[in-house]
Amino acid sequence: MITTSIIPSSQEEAIDLLEKALSKGDLAEIRIDLVKDLNLLELSRRFDKKRIIVTNRKKDEGGLFEGNESQRILPLIDAIKIGFGFVDIEFSSIDSLDALLLKKREFNSDTNVIGSYHNFEDTPSNLNEILSEVKNKGQDIIKIVTFANDISDNLIIRNLLLSKKDGNKKIISFLMGERGEVSRVLCCSWGSFTSYAPLKNLAATAPGQIPIEILKDVYRVNSINEKFDIYGLVGNPVKESIGYYVHNKLFSYYNIDAVYLNFLVDDINKFMSAFKNQFKGLCVTMPFKEKVIPYLDTIDQMALKIGAINTIKVTKEGLLGTNTDWIGAVYSIEKMSQIKNKKVLILGAGGAGKAIAFGIANRQGQILISNRDPKKAVELSEKIGGETILWEDRNKVDFDILINATKIGMAPEENSCPMEDSFFERDLSGITVFDAVYSPIFTKLLLRSKKQGAKISNGLDMYIGQAMAQFELWTGIKPSHEETDRFSREAIKLRG
Repeated sequence: MITTSIIPSSQEEAIDLLEKALSKGDLAEIRIDLVKDLNLLELSRRFDKKRIIVTNRKKDEGGLFEGNESQRILPLIDAIKIGFGFVDIEFSSIDSLDALLLKKREFNSDTNVIGSYHNFEDTPSNLNEILSEVKNKGQDIIKIVTFANDISDNLIIRNLLLSKKDGNKKIISFLMGERGEVSRVLCCSWGSFTSYAPLKNLAATAPGQIPIEILKDVYRVNSINEKFDIYGLVGNPVKESIGYYVHNKLFSYYNIDAVYLNFLVDDINKFMSAFKNQFKGLCVTMPFKEKVIPYLDTIDQMALKIGAINTIKVTKEGLLGTNTDWIGAVYSIEKMSQIKNKKVLILGAGGAGKAIAFGIANRQGQILISNRDPKKAVELSEKIGGETILWEDRNKVDFDILINATKIGMAPEENSCPMEDSFFERDLSGITVFDAVYSPIFTKLLLRSKKQGAKISNGLDMYIGQAMAQFELWTGIKPSHEETDRFSREAIKLRG
């Protein structure tokens, strides 16, 4: 069950947002902190009051209400008297909690009183002790929300909820912050009464909230149960990746009980130790493509050659590591040009450059490597039997295929270009130009090359190719290119 949380600044806005919130969520929490002209009776007549949580959060509990405590709880008392479904009050305001419970009995109200515990600094390991301290205060629902400083904090919430799943007291629990997003997706499957989410394009009411449209339509939160397999992206950062959207949409399209999550990881050793038995497969991005190798049981030959992993699958033999980046690059280029015996200039000798170089070598291309750090270019050239080109000479050499495997031209520096102006003075007909960057989809390199007659291929095609290979490795299903392309473009559009 998902609760849409809103924080209006007036009665008029409250009416507008409540209508949207209740159309999206199972419940709606209205934070009345800022509403000076509040009329709860009017709201109860317009909407299904049993689906509404009324909260008036004070500043030291992460809210915006600036009045005194007596003023703060008056509308909560009114909400109980009117018969709203829920009111929320902090355990730190124990006298106010007692007052609300007293009024509930006095009015013979069936309003559920939520007692909230918040920790905006960290996630204590002794949450079970904290739960034991507050569970007998008389409230109907206990809410425990803490801040995630490490991805492993999600497992503290998981263990707390699972240990109380069959208890007689309803519990709401999840984490704040980007490292806690996992809990917001999975908490209901662990036993939380609800998860909270803002409306898309509106300010979140707490850090780390995921818009309800994403929770419902991408993560399928209301469908997730303990049988769902967990996949995800391990990296730092992970926010810009479109994988969460593409893979979750593919799981839904093929009716697979699985969910794909973003794991913002600081310590790969800690993550692999804590989560080893929690996932069925992973994507791996920077800075862990090489650092994750010691934790794997098997690595395929191409990934060994590349020296970097971007995909992990759980098998009967343990964790299998592979690399699908080269598959994506070859897939993208071969849509435009044959690679065998073609002279291929690769710009960049980092993780992407290595994977692409080995992919081109696999297809028997003649490889030239140019990198701003010449030492890395030499090292890669020696591994694949290629030739090294000095960075300052990259515009002067002849080639059939040009590949940009650097970040030059990637947003927010989309006006940059890895080739100098002199390169675009040539007639480029007969040349294929591929850019591994997919944000923007059409980089300055691609646009200028096309203008000079080159065939072009973009990083989105590479992403699609490698994502399709990952999905097939995990599930045994070769996904449709059309659907993978559609979901990838939707994700980029959503990201803006």
